[in-house]
Amino acid sequence: MFDDPRANIPNLSPRERQILSAVVQHFILTATPAGSRQLSRRLGIDLSAATVRNVMADLEEMGLLCHPHTSAGRVPSDLGYRLYVNDLMETCVLTTAEKEAIEREFEGISQELDEIMAVTARVLSSASRLLAIVMVPTLDDARLHRVDLVRVSQSRLLVVISLESGPVKTIMVELEQSIPEEQLQQISHVINHRLSGLTLAQVRAEIGERFANLPATHPGLVRFFIDSAERLFSFSDRDEMKIGGRAEVLSQPEFSDPLSMRGIIELIEDKDIIVHLLQDQKSEDRVAISIGSENPDARAKGLSVLASSYYSPSASGKVGVIGPTRMDYSKLKSLVEFTARIIQRHMESGSQVKRKR
Repeated sequence: MFDDPRANIPNLSPRERQILSAVVQHFILTATPAGSRQLSRRLGIDLSAATVRNVMADLEEMGLLCHPHTSAGRVPSDLGYRLYVNDLMETCVLTTAEKEAIEREFEGISQELDEIMAVTARVLSSASRLLAIVMVPTLDDARLHRVDLVRVSQSRLLVVISLESGPVKTIMVELEQSIPEEQLQQISHVINHRLSGLTLAQVRAEIGERFANLPATHPGLVRFFIDSAERLFSFSDRDEMKIGGRAEVLSQPEFSDPLSMRGIIELIEDKDIIVHLLQDQKSEDRVAISIGSENPDARAKGLSVLASSYYSPSASGKVGVIGPTRMDYSKLKSLVEFTARIIQRHMESGSQVKRKR
């Protein structure tokens, strides 16, 4: 993304701002280039088609409009969209009916995080008609409460890892040799003494150092904790996500030809690109917006990304939409922000939010 998109945008006169805004709104609504005669009628002011045409030519020279070869009209460039989003776009407030319709979709769902994410992706894609992505929250800042070692059989051990904020993770371990119960409790006590209270990120980074001088009793189990720290003390897959709206985004006219359709399908199937696109979204605003050429990956140059973070005690995740640069930025910004608040509310509703194992 640009470090400061405003630094690349020229100052416009009131008339230029008015006409640029009209071109953007016309293209968002119709998906067709705007002609001077259309805009002259649309603006409802005393401007001739010739005057509008001259202003549009000036905006094109500034890099704010483009002139498709197949049409005499103009469409916004990425820079034109950026100026519109930064300075011209009016704030859209979701209606009470729209909010209630979204909230009803979450009524009665379980507190399983997987279901919350799946419902969110479905609802957001349906409301936006775009690709909706919900990334699982990471718990790197959550603090370890305790580790319990529970014997299941002579050769099997259940490792129970509890966080101070509530989530619990269990992993079954196959033992090379049986460990007496007394020694098992001693090992558990030492583990908790040295790791309890640390964040998960600290545990993963420091476990080798903190276990360096442990007694030699059952070094295999100690080595298991050190070697498996990334798996044991990570409560989420950083790349895990729910995606909704594949059919919705493919129905957009921008993807009607086979080449563009193949491009968006390849992006949908490449989880790494989607993760990169959403994680790259950083903004002081509640919703970060990346437009076309601002995206870091060349395969996303014709797309825009709107993303917001949601938070709960010791955890944060991302939710957003991806679609063609021709999108209703104002409406979608409010929609993404509202959806993020709903996820956050469910995450904050108590430590009962669980992960399926």
